[in-house]
Amino acid sequence: MAVAGGKLASFVLQKILKSSASAMPGKVSMTIYPDILKVVNERCQNKIIITGTNGKTTTNNLLTHILTKEYPSVLSNLRGANMPQGLVSAFLHHREKYYDWGVFEVDEGSFKRVTTDLKPDYVLVTNFFRDQLDRYGEIEKAFQDILESLEPLDATLILNADDPLVSNFRKLHKRNIYYGVARNQYSTLQQGIVESRFCPACSSYLEYDYYNYGQLGGYQCPDCGFSNPSHDYQITDIDYQDHQYHYQFKDKNQEVEDITFAYEGIYNAYNCCAALSTALEMGLPLERVARSIEEFEYHLGRMENFQFPEKIVKIALVKNPIGLSETISSVSLDERKKSMLFVLNDNPADGRDVSWIWDAEVEKMGNVKNINKIYCSGRRAEDIALRLKYARVPVELMEVDDDMDSAIGKVLNEEVEIVYLLPTYTAVFQARELVLARLEGSGKKMSHFREYLKNLKFSRR
Repeated sequence: MAVAGGKLASFVLQKILKSSASAMPGKVSMTIYPDILKVVNERCQNKIIITGTNGKTTTNNLLTHILTKEYPSVLSNLRGANMPQGLVSAFLHHREKYYDWGVFEVDEGSFKRVTTDLKPDYVLVTNFFRDQLDRYGEIEKAFQDILESLEPLDATLILNADDPLVSNFRKLHKRNIYYGVARNQYSTLQQGIVESRFCPACSSYLEYDYYNYGQLGGYQCPDCGFSNPSHDYQITDIDYQDHQYHYQFKDKNQEVEDITFAYEGIYNAYNCCAALSTALEMGLPLERVARSIEEFEYHLGRMENFQFPEKIVKIALVKNPIGLSETISSVSLDERKKSMLFVLNDNPADGRDVSWIWDAEVEKMGNVKNINKIYCSGRRAEDIALRLKYARVPVELMEVDDDMDSAIGKVLNEEVEIVYLLPTYTAVFQARELVLARLEGSGKKMSHFREYLKNLKFSRR
């Protein structure tokens, strides 16, 4: 009955309402049979849970991409619906009697509920940043909730060694595996946004040798000696060429592999390292895993590319201060002529409180070159426009249009080489659909134009 109810909800949402049905079918099923996650647990022979603030969806998609090349049946919630109902919806959409692996990203606030029924073999923790404070509270609360939930689990922890909050899970004395990114040409000696400046062991002020982004970097406590644990897996060097990153990755056996990743952002170095580390811990060979990383294509609005006839459109989700700051940093490396569209919403899934935009380093917009126009849209379009104004972005470059469809139409008509769309969570899928609709229309126009040329040549003959 639970499965039938969920399937019916999915049919109505997808076929009639044209919705993604990524969460509601699971909610219907859980209402009928609250223990349905236990069924998922029983059907997955091995399970991985990915949690943390940033990078969950990308890491989940990367790891699932790797595993589907190695195993016949993998279950995963790839669309980012990471509460219990999202996991159940993934099961309803891909229902089998047996899975080799279950790979699930889990919202920090849902971690305790999920792990009550779903017992993971591996737990991968990415980082802790302030995100939707009206929902989660401060990051220390999220850390404590996950810590308490991890204590009874018999799982290997795969931890980001460069985040002091994440590496503090070492106190659990489980089998801990550490990954990270070494000091590189993009590391800095100062950082504008550092979420955790104090030692999680003794509360003294942490000292940093370098920052990679946020509070991720090389740290040590002068009083108690708390510092980065040794990396079992590490990206040792990063280079940016031809609009993609080149990583040098080293595993615990000191084997080195050069990896090219087509998606921008230093944060993606951590996402790649996390996925690589987990796959290698499972016993997969480095060379095959590295090739899978290079072949990965994203389709969920996380630095996703769309090729129009005369320009590239790139969608990058931004949902908290660190994410927005690092996305702007990535855009600043691109010297092509560009226009940008910011979409700021304050729906419940975004967080009602949008004051986080004032914590982001929007002043980095001063480093972005060759901007033709900046559009501001969404439910809080005026707020993001005001933030840009205070970041000294010239007012004449900006236009406010709270209708996202209209704003996307305008920015796509700009005579530029690349368009960057920066939507918050509830806007990302809608923005993507609007871009795809125009891309389809553009393709039809090009097809009609080619047919016209063929007919023109024929008539001349």
